[in-house]
Order: sequence, then C-alpha cells, then structure tokens
Amino acid sequence: MDSLDHFNWKADSVMPRDHWKVWAGAATMELIAKANAEAALISGEKKGPFQIEPRPNARIALGLLDRDLVFKKPLHRSVDAPLVFHSADGTKRQVRFFGTRRKASGGYGGVVSVLAYQAGSHALQIASEADDSVVLYLPEKPVSFIEACEKLREWRSKKLAGAYGSAQDPNLHDKDDVRIPVLKLENTTDFVPLLSSGRYFGRAGDPWQLYKAEQRLKFTLTEKGAKLRVEVEMGMEPFGAPPPPPPMIPRFFHYDRPFFVFLWRDGAEWPYFGAWIGNGAPMEEFKKT
Repeated sequence: MDSLDHFNWKADSVMPRDHWKVWAGAATMELIAKANAEAALISGEKKGPFQIEPRPNARIALGLLDRDLVFKKPLHRSVDAPLVFHSADGTKRQVRFFGTRRKASGGYGGVVSVLAYQAGSHALQIASEADDSVVLYLPEKPVSFIEACEKLREWRSKKLAGAYGSAQDPNLHDKDDVRIPVLKLENTTDFVPLLSSGRYFGRAGDPWQLYKAEQRLKFTLTEKGAKLRVEVEMGMEPFGAPPPPPPMIPRFFHYDRPFFVFLWRDGAEWPYFGAWIGNGAPMEEFKKT
C-alpha cells in the first residue's frame, strides 16, 4: 500500500485518449448508475459492467479501460505451420502465430520498428492507427516489469540507427522473420487479501477497510491488432524502407519463449497495459486445417 500511495504518474499522457474513465465517491445507487451509463458510452454496449452494491457510509471507486487497437497494416497469420513455444516450466506447445518473413517483411516500414536486437534478446514495436503501439520484449533472462519498462523506455527514446540490412537496422528488411503467438487472456483478480489492512486518513471514520477490490481483464492479440478490456470495482468503508544494399543480416524475432507484451502510447513514460507471457495457456493451439 505504501508503494501505491507514493506512485506518481501522468494518467492523461499514459492512458488511451477517450477509452477510459474512473468514478469515485459515496457508494450510492446514483453514482453506480452514472458510472454504468457513462461506461456504456465508452464501450458502445447497452449497459455498463459495474455490479457493486451501494452501502451506507462507504466509498467506492470504479474504473473502465476499453481499447481496440488496430495495426496500421495487418500482419499475416500462419496457416500451415505452428510456433513451438517453450514455457518457463520446460514444457513445449505448438501454437498458432502471426508475423511476417522474407520479402514481405521489407514492406512494414513505419509499422513495425526494431527497438533492440542482440544475442538472446530483442524488442519490437507495432504501430496502430492512433498514437499507441503494441510493444513486445523477449529478454535473455527473466526480469521484473520495472526493469523491462526501464529498458523499453530507453530504447523507445534512443532509436536504433544502423544501416539498412544490418543487425541494428531500426526497420524490418527482406530477410527478417517475425513470429508472435496469437494471445487470448482472461483473468479476474481479487485484491482484498493483499490490501486488507486498515487505512488511516486522519479524520472521522478511521480506520477504513476495503471490502471489495476486484479487477476483470480480457486481452487478445492477433495479426490485426489488440483488444483490451479492464474493469475495476473497489469499495472501502469505515471499520517505408529504401532499396536494400546487399548483404543483409537475417534477424529472427521469434517470441517462442517467455516474453512481455505492452500497450504504450507515444511519448508516455509508462505503458497502460503489460503482461508477462510465461507459458502457452493463453495461446491458440495449432491445428492444421
């Protein structure tokens, strides 16, 4: 809780514009109804997602993030071959993937950027039609989210400047090979056990106690883009490339072992979504058609 109390960020520059909102105040039916009505406008659905009940003297916070990120140019889904994903526990799984290879890769200038490429590690950024991108990072060895973000912040601000066709070329070229698993994540997390201590604010009603802190997440990543939906309910109460000069160095951006995936706005200090993909559970099993 101390870390949360002292975490500072610029929400307006980090979060996707017009695709999120937070509501907070007394736990009344009026506030819940207002949040559901405005959430429905954001998502385009008939009604909002919040089901928390009103309580006398309680305070609530409700949040919605609903973003459909469409790539500037779709990549290609594999039909005839799988990607063998090596999970953190040592198991292997054949999964469906998308990407680009050989001469097709050279046509993704301005869409797919290489942020880093070195032995055992690489990072790509795939631009959307708006001002945010999907950022993929495969580390050589396990790192924390903070470490991953710090590396990516540096790479995004100091872009590669290598010659066309070299290992440090910031654009994909005709010998590059990109393979990314199709992802589908769904998760509901109850944070109450982690945040169950009393909260003191130096005024009447101390200590306050959380009675609900739930996050519901849905995330998909395909050759067309990414879709993200996050719902939060919290309650608290008192007690384009140039002609390639030969030779080109083939690069392999295969996300076939644990990796990070982020959604990140241009110029933002932090991503607005991040996930660590440690096994094949959120992936689509490969079945040849």
